[in-house]
Amino acid sequence: MAGKKKDDGQEYSSNWGGARANAGRPKKEYIENVKDIMSDHIDQDMVMDKLRQLIEKGDYRAIEMFMKYVHGTPKQTMDVSMDAKQDINFTLSNLINFKDKE
Repeated sequence: MAGKKKDDGQEYSSNWGGARANAGRPKKEYIENVKDIMSDHIDQDMVMDKLRQLIEKGDYRAIEMFMKYVHGTPKQTMDVSMDAKQDINFTLSNLINFKDKE
């Protein structure tokens, strides 16, 4: 079990630490195989027709998905402003405390 400590004289369990079966990102070959299977069994024209129908009905999620795939996700912008007046003039000695000379 994860987080369980070893008692004196007890051997480590084989499931402590190390790689776990089926953990992590799927292998590229697996992903490609899934894509091939889906392409073979799903009619892409039917999918596009259904997406068109949803967009015509005003389905926001369908419209958003179409826009993101066709035009890309818009850039995220951040407005940074400072209301308080800050003194931005500084010297290196203001940032580092030096020992006083004896």
